Amino acid sequence: MGLPRIQTFKNVIARYIESGEGRRTMASKMTPSLRRFRDYSAVGRKAFLVEDLEDGALPLYDKDPIVPAYAVGEAGDSIQVLINSERVFAPLYELATWPLIPLTQIRERRYDLIKRTIELGVAGVKEKEDVRVFATMNALAADSDNPHLDMAIAAPLTADAIADAIGAIEEHGLRAARIFINGRDYADIRKFDRDIIDQETMQSLFRTGYVGKIYGCQVIRSRVIAPGTVYICGEREYYGRFPVRTELTVITADVPQERKVGFSIFEQVGTLCYNFLASQRILISGR
Repeated sequence: MGLPRIQTFKNVIARYIESGEGRRTMASKMTPSLRRFRDYSAVGRKAFLVEDLEDGALPLYDKDPIVPAYAVGEAGDSIQVLINSERVFAPLYELATWPLIPLTQIRERRYDLIKRTIELGVAGVKEKEDVRVFATMNALAADSDNPHLDMAIAAPLTADAIADAIGAIEEHGLRAARIFINGRDYADIRKFDRDIIDQETMQSLFRTGYVGKIYGCQVIRSRVIAPGTVYICGEREYYGRFPVRTELTVITADVPQERKVGFSIFEQVGTLCYNFLASQRILISGR
């Protein structure tokens, strides 16, 4: 924040403090609402290579062609191979919400109702985004052409199961990068002993309750993921694409004739998972 903005901010506060009405207004905005959950933050797109689409550009992607090599004898001729590259289209979808606030409610609430409504609308769109992302991951794992069958284990989640899932990806010369997991299954990771987690990470776990990486993979929690389901993904450039036509946007959408303040919160994005070899799903029974 620059010096002019800081000075403007101080001037606004000073103007509110001068009067009783201004002090009451500031006090009402500082009182938080009673919340049930933490506001959701989208994490699913971290598995993908995010690409902003230019105006008029289509979400079209070309797969790498298969170029086989052959051993040729000393007097043999080179073998000709016809190369054909497949083009893939990533369909876009729009996620939106339109919250409306009656003007009579704005002054009644002891918190900033407009600001809080926008925050909840943004969080709702982000949560729906992750619902679509993990549904796509499920579809990839369940595809009949996927050579990586689900790893079915009995609860709890073990380090051996994670290592085997990572090995299924590394078998093809790729590197596992991220583990997506529900908070209930994440509790099993907290129970790993010092034979699995080094002493420094163990101390951090006791202090913060958080394990950032396991076997070099970033561990990411999300309440959108169903308990008993764990996704291991390869590096984003080998896993999928996340085209963005319109990033998350908030515009005013009032309804004056009904005396309501409104906001249109929306985004237009797409999800493309294309590489079976860079994904592995673990299903945990008993959850």
